[in-house]
Amino acid sequence: MAERKNKNIYRLLMLLTIIIVSSFFFQACAKNKQEKIVIKVSPDIVINGDFYGFGAETLPWLWTKENKEAGVNEDDIKLNLRRIKEMRLPVTRIFVPWETWNPSADYKTFSWESDEMKSLYKTLDLYQETGAKVILVTVDWMKDSPWRNASLSAKAVLGLLEHLVKEKGYSCIQFWTLTNEPELTYGWMRKVSFDNYIQIHLLVKKGLERKKLAVKIIASDEVESREWFDSSVRSLNKIADIFSSHLYVYPRQIKQIPGFFRERIENIKEASGPNRHIPFFLCEFGFRGSDFSACTNNLTEDYKYGLYVADLCVEALNSGVSAVSLWCLHRIRLIDEINPEGGKMMRIGLWAYKDENWRPFPVFYLYRLFTKYIKPESRVLKVNILFSASLKAACVEHDNHYSLFVVNPTGKEERFLVEGIKPHKDFYKYLYNKPKSSPGKGTFFITEKQIRFDDYLKDSIPPMSVILYTDLEDADDTF
Repeated sequence: MAERKNKNIYRLLMLLTIIIVSSFFFQACAKNKQEKIVIKVSPDIVINGDFYGFGAETLPWLWTKENKEAGVNEDDIKLNLRRIKEMRLPVTRIFVPWETWNPSADYKTFSWESDEMKSLYKTLDLYQETGAKVILVTVDWMKDSPWRNASLSAKAVLGLLEHLVKEKGYSCIQFWTLTNEPELTYGWMRKVSFDNYIQIHLLVKKGLERKKLAVKIIASDEVESREWFDSSVRSLNKIADIFSSHLYVYPRQIKQIPGFFRERIENIKEASGPNRHIPFFLCEFGFRGSDFSACTNNLTEDYKYGLYVADLCVEALNSGVSAVSLWCLHRIRLIDEINPEGGKMMRIGLWAYKDENWRPFPVFYLYRLFTKYIKPESRVLKVNILFSASLKAACVEHDNHYSLFVVNPTGKEERFLVEGIKPHKDFYKYLYNKPKSSPGKGTFFITEKQIRFDDYLKDSIPPMSVILYTDLEDADDTF
């Protein structure tokens, strides 16, 4: 009896030992598994060999009477210009409403010295100086469309482009778009026929060649209308140099973004054939908050907005998108030609208006990592993430310099290894992260430090944050 009791005690002790050892083993395995997340960069696999860059919409009205009447002075303008220069936007999109250069819409009486045109010149002066590529949009802003006569409309557009590029010397104007979200004017509002839309593009294309204006045509430019995009690609694939779309989704719809890019890029490839490459641009994007409208979006002030933006930027790089433009650069008072009732504000942007002392929002600090550290003509490299379904990453290379973005949208810290990059020197690490307590200044959203990066990098990323690793130096950074 005693012997059997001792055997049972022995078996129980052995079982407890196995349980304890197994527990430590599984904990160690879990720990090792967490450390085995690998971000593998493939320098020889290029997704996109000519990425134009990340930019933003510039509403060119800082100098207009509407903004002067709201109290905008020279000091305010200098602050804005300095901030824009610090962002080093490689590309920007600019609206030129029809009324600002042809107020009577007669297609021939042009006003080159209107208040709005003078403000446009000063905006273009800035981008001519910085070397940014400008997308010019001859927008009708959903008002009575001027495009009913295709021949005269094309002549008016060519008159504007010739004046700006040839006479004023703005070589920064690299692209032209007929109008913003044309499916609203030509589609469900049925103001002008689709044939007019095609014909104007054809006539402008011929006019650009005849006048020797080095301006590329961006077509479609719709907002999430697959039908309009497909029709534009079918009809304009031999005329347009680039196709573009706009995208505004709720944060819960972020998973749909890669499919949105993939469908459009595949559509362009199918229509253009194997011997011609037509890039795809995302010319407007944003994320919808609870009060989202054409001119308001409270979500832009939230820290998480930066996470959503980073997520989309990484997906755009990995999907083969060739340029991205955020709506929009900063808050500003609209001009009366767009807003006849007066007083209307565009309350969407990376920073506030004069009434809030131009304070930057968290997304400003995040987005300028993309505008500054991804240079024009960068190569987007293939990145694979092993043993993680949550982290996202994208890597670009320019003249043997690398910029690697890592996004952690989850609520837990993640540890990982980075492989495949062979830098010539140490990297800088920029972390976009929300601190537990706010010291009262916007700069706390970015921390910077220099790190060693030899054959591989071992690091971790906090919850709900973004990291940029780059060997591009920037002495004037003021995070």
